[in-house]
Amino acid sequence: MNGTTAPGPHAAASGGLSTHFRVLPPREPGVWERLAPVLRGVLAVLVLLATALDALVSAWVGAPPLAPRLRKVGRVLGDEFRAGRAGAVDAEVIEDDVRERPASSGRRSA
Repeated sequence: MNGTTAPGPHAAASGGLSTHFRVLPPREPGVWERLAPVLRGVLAVLVLLATALDALVSAWVGAPPLAPRLRKVGRVLGDEFRAGRAGAVDAEVIEDDVRERPASSGRRSA
């Protein structure tokens, strides 16, 4: 039994709790619930292939790989998007220990 119940046909006629409810079969998963793991797997394979291609091309050209830089840019963009969506405001940092220099009186010490 999965614990999912619904009123049975004899719910009003008898007083027993077991006749008030009947066990329903488990519901069928939706299309997106079945398709989501497949899409995640396809995305993982694509990322693996793109990373391998990036490593091959960067080794052939002699340049550092592009994937770590793209990951960092994606992380920064994601952070900015989440902060903007949440309505966060960048804080201004004011250092208390910085003091203005007093204005010179025009005299110079020798």
